Amino acid sequence: MIIKHLKLFIGILTFVFLSPATAQENSTTFMEACRKGAQSPTITVAGKENWAFLKSELRFLSAGDFWGENAAKTSQAKDPKVQDPLAAITVYQKALAAENIDLILLPIPPKAVIYPDKLPDVNLPVARYDQSLQRFYDILRKQGVQVFDVTPLLINARKNSDEPLYCLGDSHYSSYGCKVIAEALAKEIQKSHKLSGKQKYTTEKNNIRITGDLYKAAQNSSGNTLPKDESIALYTVKGGETKSKESPILILGDSHTLVFDIGADLFSTNAGFPSLLAAALKMPVEVMGVRGSGATPARINVYRRSKADVNFLKQKKLFIWCFSAREFTEANGWNASVPIK
Repeated sequence: MIIKHLKLFIGILTFVFLSPATAQENSTTFMEACRKGAQSPTITVAGKENWAFLKSELRFLSAGDFWGENAAKTSQAKDPKVQDPLAAITVYQKALAAENIDLILLPIPPKAVIYPDKLPDVNLPVARYDQSLQRFYDILRKQGVQVFDVTPLLINARKNSDEPLYCLGDSHYSSYGCKVIAEALAKEIQKSHKLSGKQKYTTEKNNIRITGDLYKAAQNSSGNTLPKDESIALYTVKGGETKSKESPILILGDSHTLVFDIGADLFSTNAGFPSLLAAALKMPVEVMGVRGSGATPARINVYRRSKADVNFLKQKKLFIWCFSAREFTEANGWNASVPIK
C-alpha cells in the first residue's frame, strides 16, 4: 500500500512540476517517438511492459495541425473535398441544431496520449503532448461545437487507479476506460442537457482474457516479444435493456461505440461505453455504430435511418458522436455534404 501511494505521489509530481523548457523538450521527444512508430512495417508498435500501439495512431499524432489548409498535407483521404474534418463537423452541428438536436463530439484520444510513458525507447512523464488536438478543439468550441475532451479525465484517472484505461494489446479503450468516460459524460448530460431516467441498473465486475488486434498482428512479426493475450476487467451492466430506438439520445461513431458491447470479436456484451452510459444516466440509449470509419459512414447510416423513419429525428434530443481521434487524419474522408434527412 505504501509503495502504491509513493508511486502515485511521484506520478503527480512528475505530471505537475515541469518547467516550460522541459515541457517543450518532452513534447519534441514525444513527436519524434510517434514519427518513428509511424514507420513501423506492421500495424503494431511494441512499447514497454507489453503495451502495444497502433501505427496509424502514431502517424496521426506526428502529423501536427490537420485542419484547414493543413488537411491537404495530413489527410489520408485522396479527394481534396473530403480532407478537412473541421468543415464536416461544424456543418453537421448546425444541421442538427436546425432540428433542435444537440451534438456532443466525443473523440477518443490515441493510447499514446494517455500512456506516453509506455512508448518504446523514450522516458516521458505523463503529461499532455497533443497540442494540435487541443488547438482543434478550441476552434470547434468557438464555432459552437460542444467537445467533450476526455484527455484530462483519463490522465487524472491514471493517478487514482492502476487499472488500464486502454487495452494493452488492442486499439480500443478498456471497459474500465469506458466506465470512466461514461460516468463523467453522464454528469455533463444531466447538467447541461437535462436528460436522465429512472431505470435501475447494476454493474458487475469480472475478468476475461482477450486477444486484441495489436497482439494478433504482432504474432506473425519477426522478433515479436508481445504476449498472445491479456486479462482485462469487464464492467457488465445488468437490470434491463440498455438500448432503445425510442431513446432521446443517439450514439453514433466507429467501433468505440461497439467494443465490449456487442460481443463476438468485440469481446463482450453490455460492458462497453453505450451500456455504461445508459447505466449512469438510468435510461437506455440508441446506438448506430460502424466497424469502419466513424467520420462519414456513421453519418450516412443516420441519414438512411431518418429517410426510413419520419419520426426518427423528432424523437432525438442529443447526438453523441464518438470515434477515435486518429480519424481526423486517417479516415477515408470527411464529407461535409452528408445530410441528416
